[in-house]
Amino acid sequence: MQFLYMGFSQRANVRSYRFQGVVPKERPSKLAKNHEFLLIADMSLLAEHRIRVQDGPNLCLRILTIGLSGDDPDAVQFSSYAITPADVSAFAGARDAVEQTRAARRKHRAPFKPAPSSQLKWPRFK
Repeated sequence: MQFLYMGFSQRANVRSYRFQGVVPKERPSKLAKNHEFLLIADMSLLAEHRIRVQDGPNLCLRILTIGLSGDDPDAVQFSSYAITPADVSAFAGARDAVEQTRAARRKHRAPFKPAPSSQLKWPRFK
C-alpha cells in the first residue's frame, strides 16, 4: 500500500494528519481501493521529544507503514489513531541513531594553522 499525505488540520494543541492509502492496481481497468487514515498528534508531546513540526508527517508515515505492514499477520487495521508517547519515543530514538551515525562518519578537521612562512597576520588579543 502506498500512502498519500492529504494535509493536516489543527485545533488548539492537537494536530490531525490525513493520509490516503492507495492499493496499487493490477490492471488499469480495475478500480483501486482507497483508505482514509487520520492520525492525531498532541503537539506538546512532539515538543517534549524535540521533534520538529515538519517531521510530523514523517512520524505518521512511519506509524502507518509499521502498523499496516503486510508481513505482520496481527497488523491492526485502523482508520483513526492517536499517536502515543511510545510512538514518538521510538521515532526520536531512530532519528538520534541516524544523527550519531552521521556524526561518527564525519571527518574531524584539525584547526587551521598557517605555515611559518605565511604572510597571514592573525589579530592578537591582549
